[in-house]
Amino acid sequence: MKRKFSIIAIAAVALSLILPMAQATVSDAKKKPNISADSGIVMDVQSGTILYEKNIDKKEYPASITKIMTAMLALENSSMDEVVTFSQKALILESGASNINLVAGEKLTMEQCLYGILLMSANEVCNGVAEHIAGSTENYVKMMNQRAKELGCTGTHFANTNGLWQKDHYTTAHDMALIARAAYRNPEFAKITGTKRYNIPKTNKSKTGHPCHNHHGMLLAGNYPQYVYEYCVGGKTGYTNKCRYTLVTYAKKNGMTLVSVIMKAPNPPWTEPNEYTDTTKLLNYCFENYSRYNIQDEATKEINSQYLFTRFSPFYKASTSSLAIDDDAGVLLPKGVTLDQAEKKIDFYDNPVQGTDGRKVIGKIRFIYQNQEVGGSNIYYQSKGTTTLNDSIDMSEWFDDAVEEANKEPFPWKKFAIIVILVLVVGVAVFYFIQRMRSEREQRARRNRYKKNNRRHRKIDRGIYYRR
Repeated sequence: MKRKFSIIAIAAVALSLILPMAQATVSDAKKKPNISADSGIVMDVQSGTILYEKNIDKKEYPASITKIMTAMLALENSSMDEVVTFSQKALILESGASNINLVAGEKLTMEQCLYGILLMSANEVCNGVAEHIAGSTENYVKMMNQRAKELGCTGTHFANTNGLWQKDHYTTAHDMALIARAAYRNPEFAKITGTKRYNIPKTNKSKTGHPCHNHHGMLLAGNYPQYVYEYCVGGKTGYTNKCRYTLVTYAKKNGMTLVSVIMKAPNPPWTEPNEYTDTTKLLNYCFENYSRYNIQDEATKEINSQYLFTRFSPFYKASTSSLAIDDDAGVLLPKGVTLDQAEKKIDFYDNPVQGTDGRKVIGKIRFIYQNQEVGGSNIYYQSKGTTTLNDSIDMSEWFDDAVEEANKEPFPWKKFAIIVILVLVVGVAVFYFIQRMRSEREQRARRNRYKKNNRRHRKIDRGIYYRR
């Protein structure tokens, strides 16, 4: 009985050690909100972590939020002081299309064009910019689709530069978030989309210029001041009768910069719920339930001490290392979850690639929580000109060995511990079973010997009795 009790106790202790490793640590504090829009998403601009999703891969018509891609592509393929001359063809618009009343031959700088696109949603400006950069709107649309593929978009096809409804002009909430995130990481785009008012000065064709104001009701109080959101830092509106209401919103709070995308909200601003009430609900939910952790110190320490520089430790330290990560690298986790509860994974590339800022990207560090990537950074190599062994010794072989070692999967200590505990439990149980079987055999043998001795004594007793 005591042995049986010991087995149960050991099994209970083993399970108590195993179960905490298998179960989720923290769940979201609140139930995720419902929205009236057909689809929606909230994404962290820095890490790309998705904090909210609804039908994010469903194809939708984007309307004028298309112009986020139009503006981003212009920033990537021109300088702000280039002069755009508007052709008669660029000014041909559908009836009622948004515009700033440009005329043929009018000249604007690229910077002025971008204010016209992002603040006033001017369709003729989109056409003029496309012709200036690509020679035609058709060529520019091809560039837009190619850029979308580069960003990882899988459900997007652009057919024009402005978002007017066409059957083959569509995207998804997820793809639009990827585009909006990439755009906002350009400082010029972030500045322009967050501008409330801007005046294009007089031009060669206009003595008064063209005043612009941001159409986003959460940034600039217009006809509906109740929707102004104190944390809003930019965004883009969209509407056509077939597309319904679309909205991209950027917001900053507590070190987090989020982008929200609303697709096909059914109601206009004067009827609630609408794209603004949906967006406010989503942003409040995410700001209240998630926290951001800066990973600069943690990631740098991990990279330099555990991986690449383990063999070079006498000659390198974090402060002089040539390895670095993004300055704003961070991780978003549900409130109550600490950074050490996220799993770290480091991958080094066989062939380094050139980063957008000229630094060599040699790998990536990622943080995983509940099977979702919640943040991370590229790992960069940059020479700091510090004196190292490389000044006198060829360290390329050591570097290659270290990279190979870093790419090896880390030893799965948790799984190993679970297996060891299970083996011990099974081993003890088997030992107990064998001991019990041996004890039972010995008891049977004693009983048999006892019976045999009794029979022998009875025979002897009977023999004595008969001899008498």
